[in-house]
Amino acid sequence: MQRFPLAQRGASAPSLAEVQRFSVNRAGEFEAVRQSLYDFQTYPAAGITQMMFFQVPAGQGTKTLADTNMEIAGSLPNPKMQLVQSIEILLFPDSSPSSTAAVTNPSAFVNDTYLLSRSGWVEFFIGSKAYLLEAPIGRFPPKTRLDGFGAVNHTLAVAGTTTVRDSYAVLAGRPYIVDPWILLKPTQNFRVSLNWPVAIPISAPARIGLVLDGILYRNSQ
Repeated sequence: MQRFPLAQRGASAPSLAEVQRFSVNRAGEFEAVRQSLYDFQTYPAAGITQMMFFQVPAGQGTKTLADTNMEIAGSLPNPKMQLVQSIEILLFPDSSPSSTAAVTNPSAFVNDTYLLSRSGWVEFFIGSKAYLLEAPIGRFPPKTRLDGFGAVNHTLAVAGTTTVRDSYAVLAGRPYIVDPWILLKPTQNFRVSLNWPVAIPISAPARIGLVLDGILYRNSQ
């Protein structure tokens, strides 16, 4: 059987020299991978005036990799660097967006999202100064969300039947782009805080996450 080069069969492949830059084994060189820094915390139902992120690493206290990918408190270990290109805030109220139980506030999910995002400000502090001060908190929507959701409120006027309540809300809009981008160097102290003028009570504790999306630079193997 006669064999033809890929280019002659209508397909093409990059040369080995071209793909070497994607190798995971390049001693003494850096590699760049798409990776965010993330940190999640609990906002108490009674409210709070400040939440400080990226200060507790995974494995400390109750933090796991589901909560944060920080390896040390408040900075990146040497020789890792993070290029921050955008910032996202994820709000997850504790109340379910869909309920078949008898609840006093069927819109708790929507209300909690609105209350936490309509005010407050975000501070991105690096070294000895703030590199970002922006308000309100609702200006930092996530790039992903719960999709395929249909809101239905329906009550059957028959004794013993179940009331179905669905309500869902999420921050929306264009991603908050950091311009110019910010490069976090190894061992450089930084933090991101959410701040409110007064504590804002909500229906139940909420899960709030900060995401610094961008590119991670690290040593290759």
